[in-house]
Amino acid sequence: MKVLGIATSPRKGANSQTLVEHILAGAKKAGAATELVRLTEKEISPCTGCESCKSGDGCIIDDDMEELWNTMANADAIVFGSPVYWGRLNAQAYPFIDRFYAHLKPDFTIDFPRGKKIVLALTCGGMPPEGLLPINAYVKNVFGYLGCVDGGFIWQNECIKPKDIKKFPEKLKEAEALGKSLVK
Repeated sequence: MKVLGIATSPRKGANSQTLVEHILAGAKKAGAATELVRLTEKEISPCTGCESCKSGDGCIIDDDMEELWNTMANADAIVFGSPVYWGRLNAQAYPFIDRFYAHLKPDFTIDFPRGKKIVLALTCGGMPPEGLLPINAYVKNVFGYLGCVDGGFIWQNECIKPKDIKKFPEKLKEAEALGKSLVK
């Protein structure tokens, strides 16, 4: 089994990435192979809406998205981690998600291995729990369109400075347990 972690934060090693890393650590302890991808270390341009992808020529943008798409296709589970900015995913997440469009056929069906688990890991400064539910629903809907199934949701509030997540060791243990549950 392979579990892919995707961290969207521009701050290397900060809160949301740390949460993803603990989920991956739990999966690894349970026997999975794991990989972490930081979107800010990849070149992923925004979709231009040119529609070349619908003519059978594929996406005309030559960047790291196709490689990342293939990495996702080869994973059994995906852990998507993001800080929450102003009640939504951070800016780095959206060009990545928007580029899924290039893989939709003209009839809006998709060839992507179905049944992968998708986990969402969020960190935020002061969002109430009910404010995070729409973000979880959005991500699960997007990845659900790819055929992914809900593998879990974990979040931690009061994460403003880059290492604040370490103030919550019980949340990091919960993240490891979530990672282990992906392998069962």
